[in-house]
Amino acid sequence: MAGSRVAVMALVVVCAAGSAEAQSFNFTGLITGHLGVSGTNDVHDRAVTPGASMAVLDDNGLGAEVDIAHFNDFDSTLFADSSVTSAMLNLIVMSQRPVLRPFVVAGLGVMRVRGDIFEGVPSFGRTEGGWNAGGGALFMVNEDVGIRGDARYFRHFSRHADVPLAGDGVLDFWRASVGVTLAWPIR
Repeated sequence: MAGSRVAVMALVVVCAAGSAEAQSFNFTGLITGHLGVSGTNDVHDRAVTPGASMAVLDDNGLGAEVDIAHFNDFDSTLFADSSVTSAMLNLIVMSQRPVLRPFVVAGLGVMRVRGDIFEGVPSFGRTEGGWNAGGGALFMVNEDVGIRGDARYFRHFSRHADVPLAGDGVLDFWRASVGVTLAWPIR
């Protein structure tokens, strides 16, 4: 009796597998070089911010993105020299319209803040966890090239008394950027 149950189940599995259509999963790769401006909150001097991002999206517009950016001299009143570097791993949700594709993005990563304070005070540097969130739109010029614009908010997870920031001690700022995107199918 048990052997006949196994045989029937095996027959059902084989028949179901034979009638199932092969599903193809298509993905789109996006790589963007962007140039932006970081400012507000702890970034008192608007800072030119170059960066790059790379994303992989499925057919529904859901995917993952890596975003890296860097800027210098964010507060000339407090620091002789300063910089912030961010590296974030994000979840991205993008509309799959043919030409204009709005998107939202949010994720976690690390931010490195470094500074040299005036008058012989030792410099500081700290790499800490942080998060970012924002949105924008990708305008596709053709199937392979687009122009992307977005705005994102960045923030450290924790406050550090040894990092002399003007606000509440938690590094946070906004970045607005525009860039050129190259897209390609991944099959």
